[in-house]
Amino acid sequence: MRMLLLPIGWLYGLVVGTRNILFDLGILRTTAVGVPVISVGNMTAGGTGKTPLAERIVEYLAHHGYRVAVVSRGYGRRSSGVLVVSDGTSLKVDAEEGGDEPVQIARKYPGVRVVVGERRVDAARKAVQELRANVIVLDDGFQHRYLKRDLDIVVVDSRKDLRDEPMLPAGIRREPVLGLRRADLVALSKVEFDSMDWSEGIRSVFKGPVIAFRHVITSVHRAADGAELSPAEYRGRDAVAFSGIGDHGNFIAGLQHEGFRIVGRMQFGDHHRYAMSDIRRVSQLLGETGAAAVVTTEKDLARLQVKGAVKDALSTLPLYSVRITVELVSGGDELFSRVAGLFQAEASS
Repeated sequence: MRMLLLPIGWLYGLVVGTRNILFDLGILRTTAVGVPVISVGNMTAGGTGKTPLAERIVEYLAHHGYRVAVVSRGYGRRSSGVLVVSDGTSLKVDAEEGGDEPVQIARKYPGVRVVVGERRVDAARKAVQELRANVIVLDDGFQHRYLKRDLDIVVVDSRKDLRDEPMLPAGIRREPVLGLRRADLVALSKVEFDSMDWSEGIRSVFKGPVIAFRHVITSVHRAADGAELSPAEYRGRDAVAFSGIGDHGNFIAGLQHEGFRIVGRMQFGDHHRYAMSDIRRVSQLLGETGAAAVVTTEKDLARLQVKGAVKDALSTLPLYSVRITVELVSGGDELFSRVAGLFQAEASS
């Protein structure tokens, strides 16, 4: 099937490449919204781990007193148009309306504004003009060039060579590898052991700074009330794990690293919208394995905790979620000096 789709992928790459040239020549125009815009994107369709890096940048900005707004498309939501997920004081919608990742971010950072919209320019304007944001973090924005950005970060899975990945729909690459040259900074994700081999391959295309990070589990929370567990409460316990994210294997590896004994696992598609049949399958697996806990991700929990029968059914499961953040392996100073430099430049202009 992949071979049959390759010609379509070549045509797709030609269209995307032409579009990029039109932006580079100024025929297609970008729009500034009057505040610094930091984009965290990727070259592939999901699974690189860019959102935790975006969250790490949000943390840094919020800690330094900036009025941060996260802007994204809100992939998988049932609503359309520009929608405020959080105004920085309260969560306005659930994951079905606002998208799982925006709701996840809004819950994790209550003081941060979160706005979604297919037209990211309109969403950013709303964040600035109505919610008084003074910096925008654009999640998954590398290919959305209509919104002018001041720092373009591209996340690349360090375990995979983009040059070997076909274009959509034959593979998961969104644009030609030469698109990396637009980036201000490349961030290698999932750096474990000897997995940075491709960093040298990047240098044939991208000459700018390269940083590296990995994902780590920082805490485990009981879904029923959000209470944080101590390591002694979960390490060594038999658990069933399930997720609907881009890299289920990395999630399982993280749980095992933290001391969970994974005796059953279930994988759903990225951004999967859960139904009662899914909860029954998880419950059945729990019974078959005799595990003491069911563990999932924050992103999945956002999709599970919407109004209706699925949310009600969760009360019958010993369900827990893990909070994942990024550990900067190298280049952390470079990243944050670049972020801080945006405001120094703004103050001097």
